[in-house]
Amino acid sequence: MPIFSSLNSFVRRHKKKLIVTATLTFSAYFLVNQFIIKKFKNFQNSLRQELFVKEQIKRRFVQTQNDCYLTILALLPVLTQPIVNHLPIELITQALKLKKTNSNPTPQEISDSLLTTDNLTMHQNASDSSDLSHYMSLSKTELWKLLKIKTLTRTLTLMYSISGLLLLTRLQLNILARRSYLESAIILAGGKVNDTETSQDYFIEQSYLSLSWWLLNKGWLKISDLVEKVVTEKFNSINARTELSINKFDDLLCEIVNDLSTNNNQEILNAIFPITYDNLIESLLNTNPELIKELDIEDSIMLKLINETTYLVSNEAFGDILINMVDSCKSTLIENLLLSLDPENAYTNQEKVIDISNIKQFKLANLLAQLSIQCGVLCDNNNLTNDNFSNELSGNIYMNNLNEIESLDEFSASIYSNFE
Repeated sequence: MPIFSSLNSFVRRHKKKLIVTATLTFSAYFLVNQFIIKKFKNFQNSLRQELFVKEQIKRRFVQTQNDCYLTILALLPVLTQPIVNHLPIELITQALKLKKTNSNPTPQEISDSLLTTDNLTMHQNASDSSDLSHYMSLSKTELWKLLKIKTLTRTLTLMYSISGLLLLTRLQLNILARRSYLESAIILAGGKVNDTETSQDYFIEQSYLSLSWWLLNKGWLKISDLVEKVVTEKFNSINARTELSINKFDDLLCEIVNDLSTNNNQEILNAIFPITYDNLIESLLNTNPELIKELDIEDSIMLKLINETTYLVSNEAFGDILINMVDSCKSTLIENLLLSLDPENAYTNQEKVIDISNIKQFKLANLLAQLSIQCGVLCDNNNLTNDNFSNELSGNIYMNNLNEIESLDEFSASIYSNFE
């Protein structure tokens, strides 16, 4: 047929050109497939990997913060019980009750209801007869003055100590979580981690965490002494019958916190972590004395961990966050006092103009009774055994509010993401 003849003739005439064209077309397809499409697929894979890594980092970070919260709940009794025993307001209250019972019927300085076990719960240490006899030798006036100072000191000492322990634990666990993530990244990249070194690292990391011994055994007492001194100065002229509004009481607490942050900031930081060499040695002697030699090895893991922690604790940001946490505890306390003593005004809109003449006032004794109850809330870790622990944190309201402070999360994130 003419068509096939002409086509055959065309192919013979342009055979070389057709071969070259076909070769170039195939080569172009091969290049596009091998380079452009392959690079696009590689880009997609790397993007997925990057998103996966970011998600893993985020997940580990969230888990670390939850671990911090659970750790603090577990340590609460270890921290708070010595503070409660050191500031035995229950014993003082029992002495006041016994004096009231043994005295002749006379007009009472303070309402009987202020000394009920509902307001000031008796603890087991209240049965210590030797200590009780000491308080029984004091007058009622002396006992009320002592009760005032010790109750306020206990409350603020618990606030500072719990805040300090949470902040320190966040710092330590995020440093260790960052190290763990880097080791995992090395393994994923094809590197190897020596099993012996891993075992030794675990021991050192646990020993590093045990440096919280300082706050749990020594630091809280130093904080208590600092707090009691300022409390005595601010409340010395205020007796148990003095009537105060909750706002005025809040102002007095603010003055104490401001005084401590201005004049005793470094002492409080020293009480949270063994910053000085002598305190560090004492802590290691009581926890892991065999690691003292690590302090003389410049590139030892233990020394690096301690140096980074000391640097961060000494940093101004650490002190600022601690004050934010104490303020959070104080705000929670005031809210709870309002709910207990003045529920009608507890939810008053802050923008609403309040008639000063209608502001309720309460005897300091009433406020002290409520503080005793709030100390019990601060010490509460009964909600630790929650099998459904997830996004909803269990535990006391003070701990929950502390755990949600934005600056605390930012501080934790800055440590966790510092891969230098």
